[in-house]
Amino acid sequence: MKTQNFADLTPNYSRAFLFCMDWIYEAEGGDSDHSADKGGRTRYGISQAAYPNVDIANLTWPQAMRIYHRDFWRGSRAKELAEYGLYELAMLHLDSAINHGVPLANMLLQQVLRVKVDGILGSRTFAAAINANQTNLMVDYFARRASKYSRIVVNDPSQIAFLFGWHRRLFKLENRIERVIRELKMSEVA
Repeated sequence: MKTQNFADLTPNYSRAFLFCMDWIYEAEGGDSDHSADKGGRTRYGISQAAYPNVDIANLTWPQAMRIYHRDFWRGSRAKELAEYGLYELAMLHLDSAINHGVPLANMLLQQVLRVKVDGILGSRTFAAAINANQTNLMVDYFARRASKYSRIVVNDPSQIAFLFGWHRRLFKLENRIERVIRELKMSEVA
């Protein structure tokens, strides 16, 4: 799928959010209506089940980005992670929120950080994230997500059709994060 030039579409979004959206467009772009997908018809990763009042068939990418910004970037507090300079974690957490839902993504992050798991990112969670060894934090968060995918399939074998793709997504995201973070850090120096 062709990469979009988001700066032309969304001049008010942060650079970190736009880098994340470039990834989300690649990972979620296009239409899907797989019979085993519990989300039903999906466009740009926005599902009919999650957004029953959205015209999924005619959803545009700029409209999807507004949903992602409001409900996932801000909703998961990935925005604040980026503002603290935790760009890698912000991108991984946003992807997790989009793929697993905000409450579960928050709980996965809290499990990795070994703080109270309540699904609400507050000052203790942020302090733990800021003070964590970032390499270990990222590896553990990726592993926690991979484990979650496996548990989904164990609990519901009909979802086996998605397991390879979910794991593939994690590997591709890891590579993308490394590249994007280099670009973000280089742009801060310039």
